[in-house]
Amino acid sequence: MDNNYMIRKIKIQKPKMPISLNNCDDAINEILDYEKLEEALIENTTIDGIENLSVSLNSCIFKNVVFEYCDFRRIDMTDIIFENCDLSNINFPYSSLYRVEFINCKLTGCNFNDSTLKSVVFKNCLGRYSNFAFSKFSGVSIENSDFSFAVFQEIKNETLLLDSNNLTKSVFTGTSLNNVDFTNSDIDGIEVRLKDVYGGTFSANQALDLSKLMGISIK
Repeated sequence: MDNNYMIRKIKIQKPKMPISLNNCDDAINEILDYEKLEEALIENTTIDGIENLSVSLNSCIFKNVVFEYCDFRRIDMTDIIFENCDLSNINFPYSSLYRVEFINCKLTGCNFNDSTLKSVVFKNCLGRYSNFAFSKFSGVSIENSDFSFAVFQEIKNETLLLDSNNLTKSVFTGTSLNNVDFTNSDIDGIEVRLKDVYGGTFSANQALDLSKLMGISIK
């Protein structure tokens, strides 16, 4: 079944944008002054040194933006698109993301722990060593991305779609994988408990590897 059809079926909503966006040439001062950005297009720039603020982003597109030395804990993001952005090692703990897309982005070492992600898409992203522990997923799609060594521990998972990802040595302990399809993703060395895999969908080879959780040998 086509993955786009699956996304529509489970109602992962796309970001809602106004007909036109305002070009924002000084996003840093805008955030520092007002702690928010709305209906803005930010592109080809670097945003750095944002911390200790309760930032709100609404109906914005970030293109070719590098984020450095930012701490966005408790940020509120609604209807946001990040395209070709570098958000490596940025902190987003205790945050709320609603109708957000990360397209062709670098998310290495990002921290999303204890956050709520609803209708969020990661497509063609590099998210190695990222951390989503103790978050809530309600319609999250990860497509054609590298999230090896990432942590998805103790997630309250309502809907997670996976399509052609590298999840090597990722951690899913304490997360229910019921209705999650891993068949076309690489899960070599994945950390998971036996009770977590109940109801998940795996290829024959993946199932053989996971049989080790039951302490049995297949000859």
